[in-house]
Amino acid sequence: MFKVKYGDDYLTDYVKFTKIERGVASENKLITEENSSDGVEIVSVKRGPKEIPMSFHVIDGLDVNFVRRKLGQILSSNVTKELSFSDEPNYYYNAILTGKFEYTDNGFEADGSFTLFVSDGAAHRTDRVTLNSTNSGGPSGTITKNTDGSVRIKVINNGTKPAYPRIDITNNQENGYLSLAHVSGGFAMGKITEADGIDVQKSEYLYDSKDDTSFSKFKDVAAGTVNPQNNWLATNGKLEYQTDGLRLKDQGTVGSNQGVAGGMKVMTLPADSNGHVGAVNFYSYFNLFAWAGAFGQTGLLQVLFTDKNDKLVAGYGISKGDMSGNKAQVKFWCGGSNPRELGSKDFISNNGEGNGAGDMNNTQFNERNGSTDFVKTGEKLEFYWKGARIPFYIPDLANVEIAKVYIYIGQYTQSNKFMTNLSMRNISCRKDNIQKWEDIPNRYAKHSKFSIDSYYGTISIDGVSSANEKINGAKFLVFPPGESEIILSPSSWVTIAPDVEISWEENIL
Repeated sequence: MFKVKYGDDYLTDYVKFTKIERGVASENKLITEENSSDGVEIVSVKRGPKEIPMSFHVIDGLDVNFVRRKLGQILSSNVTKELSFSDEPNYYYNAILTGKFEYTDNGFEADGSFTLFVSDGAAHRTDRVTLNSTNSGGPSGTITKNTDGSVRIKVINNGTKPAYPRIDITNNQENGYLSLAHVSGGFAMGKITEADGIDVQKSEYLYDSKDDTSFSKFKDVAAGTVNPQNNWLATNGKLEYQTDGLRLKDQGTVGSNQGVAGGMKVMTLPADSNGHVGAVNFYSYFNLFAWAGAFGQTGLLQVLFTDKNDKLVAGYGISKGDMSGNKAQVKFWCGGSNPRELGSKDFISNNGEGNGAGDMNNTQFNERNGSTDFVKTGEKLEFYWKGARIPFYIPDLANVEIAKVYIYIGQYTQSNKFMTNLSMRNISCRKDNIQKWEDIPNRYAKHSKFSIDSYYGTISIDGVSSANEKINGAKFLVFPPGESEIILSPSSWVTIAPDVEISWEENIL
């Protein structure tokens, strides 16, 4: 049975449509100018809106006055509603009533007509099309990996409007450059001249929890160990891998002058390829989850970086001490000759769902995200917060090496409600500016993931906003209707092609 749905209501519960004019496409609007030869030159083409006239007969047996009022209620909207037809189940129009609503009845039977206006002139898919290795070769296209590390991608946009894709690329080998060649233009990021191995200052990944999923290289601290950032934080509890990462297993006990009960683990950084332990120039990516399932829940999580003598260099933390509401803070600390809190940013410890939280919404540490990082470059300390790194300059830390990483999770002793979710989901550590001739850990690590979104014009690497990676003049790709081809090329020395997944919305004029 043919059905027509408008908003949350089925119009076909009340009427049988005798004519619906969806048409083929919206009208072209041409801008032209005179030229020296015959005719005119087309300067630009723009698709206009679309109108869908609809004629109907009220279903026999229904009260024509009831139907008249019901249709008036459904169609009298001052905002667009989704219009869909059962013979096109995967598409909808954003439509609103325009012009006069015709309705003629004799008390027993009724006929009428109305027109719905579609401002963008297009039908939208109810879901996004996805092309990946699993469905390669199907109706959406083909992905072919080549032995030289490149990838040839045939994309089939079955819509009649251009599509703005999201392209997710996972590196299966270290990489320093990426280009996407397409009929809509060329996109590129990274550094095309980056070498795989030359005599330069290089970076080296020392640890990645993706290769140590239980965090086994982080060891429980000895009894009585002092928290490097604050001795007010007791460390006699226990951390354990649970569900998604390190969580607080046992709060332990506290001393008379302590106000947080918790556990702590530590890892001494592995030696670099030169056999040296410690990094003046250092990078760490970590993924944190902080979601209070109820108002008044509390907790504290810290990632602390110290020298070889356990003296604090810098720290990144999440503190939820609000025992009645849901406000939390992300905190940045430094050590050196004047240990102190460098900054604090408030946020609502929800799951990133909004609900009126505004700019305090937990967009960084929720179930879906959690990506953040820390960078030390000599005296410069940088802490990631909501799309950007916040810099601080601590001159007396310029030559201090980070040698250990501490993870602390605890609960405020005045509270009996611990946060539902407070965990360290993963962490990696990188040493920068190592002097040696050998393979360079490149700017894009193995397993790193690029997300290139043409609709929003954004780039992220492992969830961290990375707009500055795009090369000047590069353009985000746009898929025309029909078939087109993308050639993905990484650095020239890459031999293992990356994994690719592309998704887009198919729209019909």
